[in-house]
Order: sequence, then structure tokens, then C-alpha cells
Amino acid sequence: MIYPILISRFFKSYQPKTKQLLEFYKKQAEQITDPTLKKEALASLESKSFHCYGASFYASLVSTESQFEYLKFMTAYQTICDYLDNLVDQTKLINETNFRRLHQALIDVFKISDPTLNYYQYQTQQLDGGYLIGLVRMCRKCLHQIPHYDLYAAWLTKLAALYVDLQVYKHLHVNEREIKLKQLVATQKRLRGDLTWYEFSAACGSTLGIFTMVAYAMNQSKYNVRPEVIFNCSFPYVQQLHIMMDYLIDLNEDIRDGELNFFSYYDTYEEGIDTLLKTYQSAQRSVKALPEVKFHQTINDGLFALYLAEGIKKEPKLQSVQKQLLKPLGFRGKFLYYQASKFVR
Repeated sequence: MIYPILISRFFKSYQPKTKQLLEFYKKQAEQITDPTLKKEALASLESKSFHCYGASFYASLVSTESQFEYLKFMTAYQTICDYLDNLVDQTKLINETNFRRLHQALIDVFKISDPTLNYYQYQTQQLDGGYLIGLVRMCRKCLHQIPHYDLYAAWLTKLAALYVDLQVYKHLHVNEREIKLKQLVATQKRLRGDLTWYEFSAACGSTLGIFTMVAYAMNQSKYNVRPEVIFNCSFPYVQQLHIMMDYLIDLNEDIRDGELNFFSYYDTYEEGIDTLLKTYQSAQRSVKALPEVKFHQTINDGLFALYLAEGIKKEPKLQSVQKQLLKPLGFRGKFLYYQASKFVR
């Protein structure tokens, strides 16, 4: 009965501690001098805090005495991701050099040496009062308390680099972004396997692999699992499931607004749904190599259930395939779906 235990831990511990940390970052964001940077920092904390609450469940893999360190790392890292996503969405300086320098913060987190770059070098707005570098240093402080952190650094950097490439390219001009993403995928033939360019790109857009790896790294005495195993269990299928579900529920909205949506590249809606179900099954199989497999499969079920419940609320077309999507989930997944349906309505 892992689900009731997880929910109890979430409400008693993970949720209030995550809220406490997000409130701290909000106070830091309120000190930002530049009005544009301040606006985007506060907006990301306001509208995307659910990312941190969702990722807080991975604290369950961490020893009790290290759980707050995990939550500090996770909230700081995800806050950087969400802040930069908002910022590049709104910036008028749309070019790869600017976006890559901003997102270098997400890679510098995992470096052994202290970062010295000005992440805003090519950005019109620069005065953030130390907000971004403060988040980077918070992450680094947490990571450097991990024994033998150097064993994980390269693999974490690899996941971060894939995420950064995706974020940089998808925010370019419409006539550039698809070309750049296809070029990226062409350089990753071994990792790509039989995925299409848009499926691989989707897999790059999740931070779940990073949080899984950091959680295990913070509990090495209990889980002696190699970082490459964690990488391969998370990437591509768990991360692909996460992001493709997100794109599915935003499909019509993104098409209307001219936004990039990877689900829209399937030839038909039905093909996309069939592939999504296969991705779910692949994600459930891939995590079997990890300790606490039931935990990870519950997380996959939860992702699927929450996005589906939210999607049916905002996208009526999903109602026609509701039974098809629920069929492979089993009792646990269906239970989570019906609970989530009550929550999102």
C-alpha cells in the first residue's frame, strides 16, 4: 500500500517543507532590481510551483536526515528551470547565444569548480540582485555534501545538457527551432534508439531523471545503484511519458497560440494515443532495474493519472479515448485517476 504512505508523507512533511522553501525564494525574487526579471521570477513561482510539489515525492528515496537537503536542491533547481523558461518565453532578444548563456546556470550547478559566468551577458535586463547565482549556489551546496558526488556529476551534467539543448532550441524562431532540434537528435543516435526526433526532444524536456539520481545519491548507504543505471531507467521513457502527457493536454491551446507541441507531430491523434500507451508500458518496464520499483511505478501511474484528469477537464476530445487510456493502468492507476479527478475539478 505504497500510495497511502506516500500521500501521508507528502502532506505531513514534503508539502509544508517545499512550501517553506518556495516562500524563501519568493522573498529573494521580491528583491530583484530589474522589473522584468522580477516579474518573471515571481510569475514562475506563482504559476509553476506544482512542479516542485510533484518532484517532492522523490524525497521518499532519501534518508530522513537528508530529506530537507534533497528538497532544497530540488526546489532551487526547478525554480531555475521555471524562471528561465518564463524569461526566454518573454524576452525580445531571441538568439541561441543568449539562451545558452542563461541556461548555462543549469549545467554549472553540477560542476566541481565554482561558476564565474555572467548568465545575463547577452540579455538586455541584467540586475537580478544575485537571484539566479544564489539558486545555483544553493544547489551546489546541497550536492557537495553528497559523499563521492564526483561519481554522479558527469551523468547529472549529461541530463542537464539534454534539457538545456531542448530549452534553447525550442524557444528559437519558428523557422529555426525544428531544424535545430532535428540536428540535435541526429547527434544522439545511441541515446535516441528508435524514437522520432520529436519523441526524443520531449524526453529531453523533463527534470525527473535529475531528481531521481540526486535522491539515490543522497542515500548511497542504502541504495548502491550506479548512476548509469539510474540514467537509463529514467531516459528516455519515464521522461518522455512525463512531457508527452503535458503536450497532449495542451495540444489545442498550443496549436491556437502557435506554440511548439511535440504531440502534434504524430500523423493522427489516434497514433499519438497508441504511442503514449506504449511509452507508459516502456516506462513501467524501464524502472524495474531500480531499487523501490513499486515507488517508481506508482510515480509513473500518478503522472499519467494527474495529466489525464487535468486534460479531460480542459480538452473534451480526451473523453473519447478515456477508457482506452485507463485500460492498461490497472487498479492502482485507475484509483489514482479517480482521486485526481476529484482534486482538479
